[in-house]
Amino acid sequence: MQGEEELTIDDLASNLSTYKDQLRQVRQLLVDDPENAEYADMQKELEEVIALTEELLLTARQNEVSAQDTHANATESLSLSYTKGRANDKVQLEGFPGLDEKLPIGSKVQAVYSEDGEWYEATIEAYTPNGYYVSYDGWGNKEEVDPDNVRVIEKSPVNPLLEAERVAEATKQAIKQKIAHAAAVDFQPKRLPEKLQIQPDDPEDVRAAKKKKIHAFKSKMRLEEREAAQNKKQNAWQQFQSTKGRTKKVHTHTGWTRCGIHTCFDSQGLAPLLRNKECICLS
Repeated sequence: MQGEEELTIDDLASNLSTYKDQLRQVRQLLVDDPENAEYADMQKELEEVIALTEELLLTARQNEVSAQDTHANATESLSLSYTKGRANDKVQLEGFPGLDEKLPIGSKVQAVYSEDGEWYEATIEAYTPNGYYVSYDGWGNKEEVDPDNVRVIEKSPVNPLLEAERVAEATKQAIKQKIAHAAAVDFQPKRLPEKLQIQPDDPEDVRAAKKKKIHAFKSKMRLEEREAAQNKKQNAWQQFQSTKGRTKKVHTHTGWTRCGIHTCFDSQGLAPLLRNKECICLS
């Protein structure tokens, strides 16, 4: 079930909002400095990235609607029948024997994935004539599963205090690992999606459309590379801050024009951090 991680609709919508905010900021910078070529390039790249993200978001929403239609069609074939005149008339859903024994929709279960025969955590989304239609948690894969290949997840009692401590510690360690990873790993560009690759038999209009999308994709990669470089510097600084208590080096920097308890400026008028009434040189 492994593969390339796909962005969800919420992820795409969040990214789109971020890109639009960045575009507004760049446009404001251009108002103040209309001759700045770098700002102009950033504006163009952001506009292309926004167009590509809007298209991906539209496609994702269409796919979601198609999946919902598939679920609806799976239940449209049901028919109702009952026998009158008996003491206890019952409505029978043909094709769903023993429906009252089925697990409720939304139940968290474990199900056998058909591709590898392994058990994975899943959520029941619908009933089918042969069992359940489930979505595998964390993977996004969905399929029909036989009832014999579904089992309820047995949960042991949870101590709220211990669980809160466990989550807090896990979050703390995850943040530390993320900072260390971001400070050490260079930006890795994503591979061009197969659907954007130009094929020899593509018509001219398709080629032109793909070229436009490829250009937007590359613009997005350049933007992400810039963000990664900025985040790398920021995370490296945070990592330094977390260790400077053990390795701090305090001395007078000859570059300062004047130094005192409350003021300390360099030749450009920028104030460094002050501690113990002395300049802290970060070099």
